[in-house]
Amino acid sequence: IDQESLDLIIELQLQDAQSLIKGKYRDGDAPDFEFALECFNAELQALHTLLHDQAMTRSMARAVVSDADIIRELVNQEEQAVRDRQLALNGFGSDDMPRGDFPQGDFTRDDFPQNGESSGTMSDEMTNKLIVLYNGGDEPSPVAESSRMGRQSRALTRTSKRRRCIVCNDEFPFVETLRCPCSHDYCRTCLTNYVKKAIDDESVFPPRCCGQPIPLSGVNQIFISPEILGKYRAKELEYNSAKRVYCHVPSCSKFVPTQFIQDEVANCIKCRSKTCVICREAAHEGDCPKDTATADFLRVAGDRGWKRCFSCRRIVELTHGCNHIRCVCRAEFCYTCGKRWKTCECERWVEDRLV
Repeated sequence: IDQESLDLIIELQLQDAQSLIKGKYRDGDAPDFEFALECFNAELQALHTLLHDQAMTRSMARAVVSDADIIRELVNQEEQAVRDRQLALNGFGSDDMPRGDFPQGDFTRDDFPQNGESSGTMSDEMTNKLIVLYNGGDEPSPVAESSRMGRQSRALTRTSKRRRCIVCNDEFPFVETLRCPCSHDYCRTCLTNYVKKAIDDESVFPPRCCGQPIPLSGVNQIFISPEILGKYRAKELEYNSAKRVYCHVPSCSKFVPTQFIQDEVANCIKCRSKTCVICREAAHEGDCPKDTATADFLRVAGDRGWKRCFSCRRIVELTHGCNHIRCVCRAEFCYTCGKRWKTCECERWVEDRLV
C-alpha cells in the first residue's frame, strides 16, 4: 500500500474517533468506551507520526544509495591527495618514481588505505540496514544484474542472513544486530545491557569487544533508546574530562562540564549551585584559601610591593611613571594605596620612579 493511501486511511480513522469522543464527565467518571476511544485516538496519532518519520527516512536512505558511488569517489580522490602529499613531504614527487611504487622508509603501501577501504564494509552495512529497516523489513525486489540497484540487491542478499549475538548466542535478522569492528554481533537487548553497565562502571567504559570500542554513532544509535543514549553521551563527556568537577551539594553531586566553568567557579546545571573548582566547596568571594599557588604568589607580590587591581584582581607591577594605574580591565587606581583613582590623598608620583 502506498504512503498516500495510508495517510488517507489514518486520517479517516482519526476523524471517526474524534466524532465518537464526546460528552463531558468528571475526572475518573468517564465510561470505559470513552477511555478506549481516547487510547485508540492516541495510537492513531502515534502511528501517523511513525509513518511520516519512516517516509522521511526512506527518502534519506534512497538518497544515500543513489549518491553512494559519487561520495565514495570523492572520498577516494581526497585519500589519494593525502597519499600524494605524504609522498611529497618525504621528498618524492610524481615524476621521481613509477606510479604505484612506494619508497622504502617508515611506511609502506599497506599503510595507506586502498580504494574503498575507508568507506568499506561498515558504510555498505549501514546503507543496507537503512534500506531494509525503513522499507518495512522487506528486501528489494530482484533487479537486472547489470544495473546498479542489481548490485545493491545482491549485496543485501549476502548481508540479510541471520546473525548470532556474541552474548546470548541467539540468532537475529542482520538489521536487528550491531556489528563490531571485530565482526562480532550484538542484539539490541545485550547491547543495551552492556551500555547500561558501562554507564555505571567507568572501568568498562567505553563498551569494547575484542579490545576495540563498539561504535555507537551514526545509524548504530538506533539500537539504543534515546534516554540511555543521552545518559551514555553525558558519561562520555564526564569520563573524557581531564579534570572533573562535581557539584559540592551532597544531594546533587552531579558532574559539571567544562563549558559551565568560568573563573574557577563551576555552575551546576541541575541544582544551579556554584562550586569552587579549587577547594570543591561552595563558591566564595576572593581567592580560595586552599589555593596554595596563588597564596605563594601573593606573598611574593606583597614582598616586592606589587599592587592588585580592585576590579579584576590582577597583579600590577610599576617600574617607572606616576602612581596613576590604568588596568587592562579599564579600572583606574592609585598604585600607592590601591584605591580607586582620585579617591585618596596619596602623592601623584614617587621621585625614584620618574627617572
